Amino acid sequence: MRLKKTGILVLVFIMMAVLMLSACSNSNNESATEKIEQEEEQVSETNNNKDEKPAAPADPLGKYEPAIEVTTVRFVNQGFKYDAGKSIDDNIWTDIFKDQYGINVKNLWVVDESQYRQKLNISIASGEIPDFMVVNKEEMLRMYESDQLEDLSTQLEEYGSDYLKDMLDQDKGAALRTATFNGKLVGIPQMQVNGGVSTGEMIYLRYDWLQKLNLPEPKTIDDVIKIATAFAKEDPDNNGKNDTVGLGVNKDLFQAHGTLKGFFNGFQAYPDMWMKDSSGKLVYGSIQPEMKAALEKLSQLYADGVIDREFTVKPWNKLAEEIAANKLGLAYGSVSDGGHIQKANKDNNPEAEWKIYPIVSLDGSKTQPQLADTANNFYVVKKGAKHPEAMIKLANIYLEHYYLTSYAPEPNPFISRDEGIFPGKYPPVVIDPLNVNLDAFRLVQDALAKKDGSKLGFPANVHFDRLTKFAAGDEKMWFSTAVFGAEGSYSVIDYYDKNGLGIYSDFQGAATPTMSDKMSSLKKIQDETFTKIIMGQSKIDAFDTFVEEWKKLGGDKITEEVNK
Repeated sequence: MRLKKTGILVLVFIMMAVLMLSACSNSNNESATEKIEQEEEQVSETNNNKDEKPAAPADPLGKYEPAIEVTTVRFVNQGFKYDAGKSIDDNIWTDIFKDQYGINVKNLWVVDESQYRQKLNISIASGEIPDFMVVNKEEMLRMYESDQLEDLSTQLEEYGSDYLKDMLDQDKGAALRTATFNGKLVGIPQMQVNGGVSTGEMIYLRYDWLQKLNLPEPKTIDDVIKIATAFAKEDPDNNGKNDTVGLGVNKDLFQAHGTLKGFFNGFQAYPDMWMKDSSGKLVYGSIQPEMKAALEKLSQLYADGVIDREFTVKPWNKLAEEIAANKLGLAYGSVSDGGHIQKANKDNNPEAEWKIYPIVSLDGSKTQPQLADTANNFYVVKKGAKHPEAMIKLANIYLEHYYLTSYAPEPNPFISRDEGIFPGKYPPVVIDPLNVNLDAFRLVQDALAKKDGSKLGFPANVHFDRLTKFAAGDEKMWFSTAVFGAEGSYSVIDYYDKNGLGIYSDFQGAATPTMSDKMSSLKKIQDETFTKIIMGQSKIDAFDTFVEEWKKLGGDKITEEVNK
């Protein structure tokens, strides 16, 4: 009986062993199978990867297929008109974007230029903003601090065309740095034609009056004063009346034709801009001692009747009327003034001759003109926009069609042909070469010397054509020679550029908190003080009082903030 039981137990053990061996066998087989399958998958993935091509680089001018839609907001100048049947929503640019590049640009709203800032700030506050838009420095900073903006660093690097990147480096990246916060590029600067060195001021002078009175050409501030005094007192128009003005000054002091910036710069004084002192600290130009010397000289000119007694009520366009009427022959102005202000005088008096000179210093040495910021507005993209690169591509497209494409012998489709019609205006993104007109001036002078403008592109070909017509006797083209002629205003800009002249403000950022709150009132106090000193209503020591008030009323705090 015991043997029988023992046999049964042995049989049970044998069966258990068989089952265990079977289980182990199955387990090993399954593990092996899984391993083989995994290895096969790895081999398959490797083979597939060998067949895959590297990702194509971003195409700055590539077409979207299917087409995309991006939204923006815009402002218009009511003086601009489109060709019949066209509008800001349907024009030559919208057709190019849609047909050639697969981009439909939708304007969420459009307002007059005077209403844009108010409407935009309402949108920013509500968070209802488009895919991209143009903002100023303060709006850009506020949107960044509210985490509303996309970081465009990678987008610009990958999608920006070489030409666009060149445009954004014209000021050695100063404007790009303005739009960079904590290493993030949140705005693309809206560079503009006639920016950079082209914002340097110059002297406009009635050369026929100069010759008539046997006066020297201006090389120093004393020369300017001597010329202005003679123009006011020695009857340069030869009409026997004491009705001419010596030095043209407008009521705003530092803006437009009749500005005094260029005069102050001759004293190494730089109003309304920030500069570094000998220690490297930022200081405000308007309160520096060099300003006092210039104001004292202007006060003497006013007392001597060289500056118009009524300049405080005359805007720049009133000075333009006096120039047209042969009453004013000397004023500081900007590069484009001769093409419309002095032109009106030439139209009325064909015998009038004008020459344009660089600003001058006290001792005759080269003078540094102060230059405007290269960009005050920036294109920004809403954080989370589906196609953040689209704004960059729109900039590429603008540059490609407006500057890099030759339309000869066909008419350039972006150039106005009818009075008041501007077919090429209002692309949603406009970033221009700062020196496109300076470059055109140089190309035109070279082509005129060779008597061959056939190889010129836009815009040099336009100026060459106008200058050629003027040389052939078309007096209506005088405005072109005043700007692009061999002795036109761009010859002065060319001189500045070749001699490395011109200084920018050393503070390029958005307004600081105290600046936003106090600077407009400080500016008002400044201009009122300067005007009273010039008119003799305040003694020159009023400048020192102004400096102390400026510091106490917020200037010191602003200085602290801009340095920080």
